[in-house]
Amino acid sequence: MTMRHFCKVFAFAAIFLMVGAHDAHAGTKLGDVITNVTKSWGGFNNVLSTVAWLSGAFLGVAAVFKFKDHVDNPAQHPLSAGVKRMVAGGMMLSLPFMIKAVNGSLFGANGTNGKVKVTGFNTATLSAGGLDKMVVDVMSNIAGPIETLLVAFSYLAGTALLLVGISRLTKRMEEGPRGPAGFGTIMTFISSGMLFNYGAAMGGFASTIFGDASLMSKITIDPTVINNADDAGKVQYVLEGLEVFVIIVGYIAFLRGWFVLKNFADGQQGATLAQGLTFLFGGAVAINMGEFVNAITQTIGVTGLTFS
Repeated sequence: MTMRHFCKVFAFAAIFLMVGAHDAHAGTKLGDVITNVTKSWGGFNNVLSTVAWLSGAFLGVAAVFKFKDHVDNPAQHPLSAGVKRMVAGGMMLSLPFMIKAVNGSLFGANGTNGKVKVTGFNTATLSAGGLDKMVVDVMSNIAGPIETLLVAFSYLAGTALLLVGISRLTKRMEEGPRGPAGFGTIMTFISSGMLFNYGAAMGGFASTIFGDASLMSKITIDPTVINNADDAGKVQYVLEGLEVFVIIVGYIAFLRGWFVLKNFADGQQGATLAQGLTFLFGGAVAINMGEFVNAITQTIGVTGLTFS
């Protein structure tokens, strides 16, 4: 299943869950629905662990038979076939250790995921029933749950990619990018590690672009632009709500970038290096939209809007 197909299935599932939750509990909000979806994914991690254990046991048994075949007929059955299955089986059986190993190889320690800032939303004085209040209410309700959902998704996806990478160690060298030492296999392990710690990965890209990984989300409007304090406060909170939406889109784009790079390394049609890097750097810019806007305003000499 491609990333695009997964997103379509996820969208339909989310709509179904939202409709069902609304019928069952009249007071349920979108944030509650997203939280329920995240909780339901907890069991899927156990499924992946079970698959890894069963696959590891199977590969271990298969390795024994490969060793026997090599002893009986060394010319037709190379020793490497048994060794590869034994190594891959051991990795499958020790999945938690492999996850820590992948994390440590890339970051040295578990990374810290970025946080969506929703400051000011709870104290905003906005028009009752107005569009501005709707924007702020929606984003303040779903921002935190969506971030938690993406953290859970990235961990599960990282685990799945790690299992795929380990399984490829049993393939033959002739299989090219998807072989044991192929570029696709290597990129699968790298993408897995990045997904496990996508917060640290985003921080690295943000530091590359802006010089630091600070998430600037507090908006200040110059009094010379809007001199009425009430109006300035309403505009400020709405802009912060829109910024949170852009940050969420940036999170999703950054995650997708690693899938695109993995598909490119596998040689899949339609996946290019430029496309993957565009998702990664574009996502990093969207996540740090405040820093980007500050850079633009400083460049053109406009001081009406400042992010801090």
